[in-house]
Amino acid sequence: MKISLHLLSAAVLLGFVSCAAPETDAEPAAARATGAAPSANLWNSAAAAEAIRAASCPDGGAPIRGFLPLEMTVTALNAKQAEVIAGRLPEGAKLAGGWELGADDPNFGGLSGLALEDATGLLAITDAGGWVRISLENSAPVAATIGYMRGADGQFLSGKAENDAEGLTARDGIAYVSFERDFRIEAFAVGACGAGAKAVEIARLPGTSNGQAIDANEGPEALMMTPDGGLFAGFEGASGSLSPISRVRASGEAEWTGAGAANPKGFALVAMDAAALAGGAAREIYLYRAFDPIRGARSVLTWGPGEANQLTLSRPALTDNFEGLAAELLDSGKLRLWIVSDDNFAPVQRTLLYAFDVTP
Repeated sequence: MKISLHLLSAAVLLGFVSCAAPETDAEPAAARATGAAPSANLWNSAAAAEAIRAASCPDGGAPIRGFLPLEMTVTALNAKQAEVIAGRLPEGAKLAGGWELGADDPNFGGLSGLALEDATGLLAITDAGGWVRISLENSAPVAATIGYMRGADGQFLSGKAENDAEGLTARDGIAYVSFERDFRIEAFAVGACGAGAKAVEIARLPGTSNGQAIDANEGPEALMMTPDGGLFAGFEGASGSLSPISRVRASGEAEWTGAGAANPKGFALVAMDAAALAGGAAREIYLYRAFDPIRGARSVLTWGPGEANQLTLSRPALTDNFEGLAAELLDSGKLRLWIVSDDNFAPVQRTLLYAFDVTP
């Protein structure tokens, strides 16, 4: 979802009157279960992978095909900025790194979804139908490449109705993307044929919830793949700020799970992910976003119930419009949670990439 540039400009002008204390309206939230257990009736990534690769890369192609070098700048947080953010974290969590990313390329920005491709790289999408691969060294961003999404016909996606990519998850070299405007999930075999991958439709997503139409700009912002390969889409808003969750059936049809994200008061769901913990249990992670001209962009990141598993980012911490989330299980048993902000291609905003190590 786009935030109004006029409101953002107002937020910059009014920033000096914002409260310096942490937010108090972000009530502790324990997300309800997605309502899914492993079932033959549900779509599964392992069962679908071979067919997706064949349809997405009929002519093969090198993994780097279609990705172009990007002159990306990386600026680490200074000590004071890092200290302020660290002060918001509950016991057992720490800031593993924070950076502001930039590039002269006008197509860089709008990062709305994030996934971990492997230990050496992150994959991000832009809400203008772009791919950004971010290379990591020692768990820090060092370089990037950029590419552009193609439809099933091999042509570049064009126009907001086609290319408003918002949610991202990845498994076995295949990127799954959820789109607003035209509510759908598509798969791209970027691991096999890079940005030359053609879109393969996975499911059309519902446009109504509880009998009410969902606004085109409040659709499937969040996309999550469970450890057992199920696919779930979380909608930013419907039926009065509720964020309902849908799942994909083996037939390719999508249905509501009957569950919804446990949105903190005044916040909307923008990203979710799931990770298998060391003991085998699955843990769901949720990212919520709020904005107003006085307080600016605010985010709540939850990785379990209660305040002990929650982080609120708001002024005076360096924050922005965080929309992308990726979870990684570390050898220590902790979770590394990556979040990235969507700058809306606006000069008054930033592209921030943060990493937090938390104890589930």
